Amino acid sequence: MRTSIVNPGNTTTLRRGFTLPELATAIGLALAIAAIMMTLLQQQVTFHRIIRAQKFLVDEAPQINNTITQILSRADAYRIHSNLGDAIAGANAVTNDGKVLVLGFMNPDGSKNLGMISFESEGEEEVLAYYNMASNASIAEAGNPDWLISRQVDDARFFVENGVFRMRLTGPAGEIITYSGTPRL
Repeated sequence: MRTSIVNPGNTTTLRRGFTLPELATAIGLALAIAAIMMTLLQQQVTFHRIIRAQKFLVDEAPQINNTITQILSRADAYRIHSNLGDAIAGANAVTNDGKVLVLGFMNPDGSKNLGMISFESEGEEEVLAYYNMASNASIAEAGNPDWLISRQVDDARFFVENGVFRMRLTGPAGEIITYSGTPRL
């Protein structure tokens, strides 16, 4: 586009610029691109929230599965208890709604060791913990867990259903995962 401007000295100067329709089109395109970018940003934020909400299922649950599978595959016997005190004392075994799973391991020399998977509070945090102890240990000897299986579990329940051992975990977003299996008996 060319515009002529007449100067007082009768000299004509040509200046370049945009017409109003061209300027409106450019602004409209810029606004359309901005709207598309905002939509894509919102979609990215939504996907990020979905992935973060499923972090327990994607990252933590498979690791818990591997750990529990390895432990149960070596166990010769198990029993379920409502609390850690009963589990160490070997009293009040249950078949439903247990918080502690006691596992018996036979050593090659015929002696026995115990392992315990316990859902418990550690300070203000709920943890799924593992204890490795001698078969004649007391609650005082149990001490702190040997290692933590997970800090991300909101609830864990051990139970027997139709003769099959099951462990139900509840994740931080309310996900419920049920593992089933039996130790070798």
